[in-house]
Amino acid sequence: MTKGKRTTISLPVEKKLKLERVAIEISHKVGKTIQWTDVVHYMIENYQNMAKQDLIEELEENKKD
Repeated sequence: MTKGKRTTISLPVEKKLKLERVAIEISHKVGKTIQWTDVVHYMIENYQNMAKQDLIEELEENKKD
C-alpha cells in the first residue's frame, strides 16, 4: 500500500502544546490514544470551509478599517 505525498507545517511550541492537551483530553474521554496530529487532521478535514469563511469575513472587516 502506497502512501500519498506528505508535507510538514511549522507550529509555535505553544500551539502544539495546546493541541497535545486537547488530544490527551479526548484520549481520556474515549479510552483510546489520540495524537495531536489526529486533531489537526480532523480540523482540516471537517472545519476547512468554516475557517475559510471566517478568515474571509475577518479580512474583509479589517479592510474597512
